[in-house]
Amino acid sequence: MHRFDRDAFNSANPKVVAGATLQTLMGLENHKPHVQIMAAAAVFLSLAEHIGIPAQEAFAATKNLINDTEGKRTEFRALDAYMKGEIFHG
Repeated sequence: MHRFDRDAFNSANPKVVAGATLQTLMGLENHKPHVQIMAAAAVFLSLAEHIGIPAQEAFAATKNLINDTEGKRTEFRALDAYMKGEIFHG
């Protein structure tokens, strides 16, 4: 795993992050919704601990990345549409 770069973290490219998010979501497709959310949260918490960044800091930075001054960025609206059609179908 690469060394954590706080500058890159705080200026992450939304398209790159959305693409990595899609890859993660695709790995969860065949699981039930309660497993999907728990698995995603477990990955998030495990990565934050491994990297040594407070989970709340990562959460806040990610919320800021997902939303711009006009609301949710296009890349992340596309992820919402993907989830609606492909993943969380109860």
